[in-house]
Amino acid sequence: MSGASVKVAVRVRPFNSRETSKESKCIIQMQGNSTSIINPKNPKEAPKSFSFDYSYWSHTSPEDPCFASQNRVYNDIGKEMLLHAFEGYNVCIFAYGQTGAGKSYTMMGKQEESQAGIIPQIS
Repeated sequence: MSGASVKVAVRVRPFNSRETSKESKCIIQMQGNSTSIINPKNPKEAPKSFSFDYSYWSHTSPEDPCFASQNRVYNDIGKEMLLHAFEGYNVCIFAYGQTGAGKSYTMMGKQEESQAGIIPQIS
């Protein structure tokens, strides 16, 4: 590994029960590594687009071909991080976002089959 390396990943989670009951609208769109945000106050305005190393669409169900599973996130981020740690490099995942954004789900997952997050899969 030559030089320092920082990778940035974003993930959109499914609506929680409160958001579903309020019939919330998803204002995020993802295509490849590009994430776009629609202004809910002015939906006719052009979306703001941002590029990241990884843009994970987890808003729908696993049946959606664009759906990013826990396993995919681990394979993209966790495996490489573990490899670098075994090579003696310092590694860190910095999970950032507001309360309820899905940080714990990504890192720890759920106790359901195929729902383990990055940390349990590394162990």
